Amino acid sequence: MEIRSWFDGVTIEEVDQDYLSDFRSNPVDMIEPGNKVYSVTGTGWHGFVVGGILSAREDEGEYMAPSGLM
Repeated sequence: MEIRSWFDGVTIEEVDQDYLSDFRSNPVDMIEPGNKVYSVTGTGWHGFVVGGILSAREDEGEYMAPSGLM
């Protein structure tokens, strides 16, 4: 993972492993079977996250109601 603690105009996208070739930390060595690569970009900056599947869901549930992601 290579990210900032704050962003201006953040965008997150799933990308190919080739995206990581520009990073000096050589993150390709960290990828394990099943991992995904996500670009994290902001105004004038870009980084990445290597991890599992990214999921999001919006609902109309009450506070402390069971998550729709489970």
